[in-house]
Amino acid sequence: MAEDRILLSLRDLKKWYSIRKGIFGKTVYVKALDGVSFDLRRGEAISLVGESGCGKTTLGRTILGLEEPTSGKIIFDGREIVNSDKKLMRWYRRQTGFVQQDPFGALPPFMTVKRILEEPMIINKVDKRERRERIYKALTEVRLTPVEDFLNKYPHMLSGGQQQRVVIARAMILNPKLIIADEPVSMLDASVRIEILTLLKKLQKLHDISIIYITHDLSTTRYFSEWIFVMYAGKIVEKAPVKELLKNPLHPYSKALLAAIPDPDARNRFIIRELPPGEPPSLIDPPKGCRFHPRCVHKIKGLCDEKEPPEIEYEKDHFVSCWLYVQER
Repeated sequence: MAEDRILLSLRDLKKWYSIRKGIFGKTVYVKALDGVSFDLRRGEAISLVGESGCGKTTLGRTILGLEEPTSGKIIFDGREIVNSDKKLMRWYRRQTGFVQQDPFGALPPFMTVKRILEEPMIINKVDKRERRERIYKALTEVRLTPVEDFLNKYPHMLSGGQQQRVVIARAMILNPKLIIADEPVSMLDASVRIEILTLLKKLQKLHDISIIYITHDLSTTRYFSEWIFVMYAGKIVEKAPVKELLKNPLHPYSKALLAAIPDPDARNRFIIRELPPGEPPSLIDPPKGCRFHPRCVHKIKGLCDEKEPPEIEYEKDHFVSCWLYVQER
């Protein structure tokens, strides 16, 4: 990967939350992120997939600077972000945008659409004339037209799809280089989900923006991203181009996620889907070795339950952390 094309690099990123437990107040840690590393190119979209509680949202918030990492590195456009000064963090926040899962909860109910979009520009000292031009441009790009019909509306006066378009416009208003979209369509009607994803994809191409698309729905990733990163219990267990991973998943957990995708073919009502037993592990006390081994039917006793598997490039651009494939080498 050419160094000048890399926008974001994560190196062994960890986020542990300390909690007190028991009558003696013993401090234990929730290991929400436990060593995440990857590179994101300029203008590239990746999908971060996994079950609820695997650390996807924590990773997004940590990248944005909304959570302070416990350790590791976040390098954005060649600059180290972790433990940086306030001036650099102000610059970094202008380079990033956030599209939340719940559009109504993400919008201040007491502000008009105009004021919502104006607020980040006022904070960043954009002059009044330019603010007006950017607002009109942003609303036009997210297809809230005629613009005058939406400027003085409050969030409760908009549909769910319109609210999410305002959230996207706000994320775009400072011309960011990176947008993190956290389950941006999961709370919308099925009829508008593909519209919102198509809109995000169009804006990404138009402005050469990098996007991290966080989702638990693998069925939408093929329409949106170039890569899929599969997360389980605070770690990335597989990384591959979208078409490659959907056609040839390697990790047993990735295979389970694909098997769980609903298929509308009526003939499939007679097919029993084989899904892994059990539940995701507690991130307070994750299992030793591979974190998926308690649920894995292919585990190698004495190895998977003892040693954490290294990440290997099994095929070109297809990375996996699983002893099944390390053993083949």
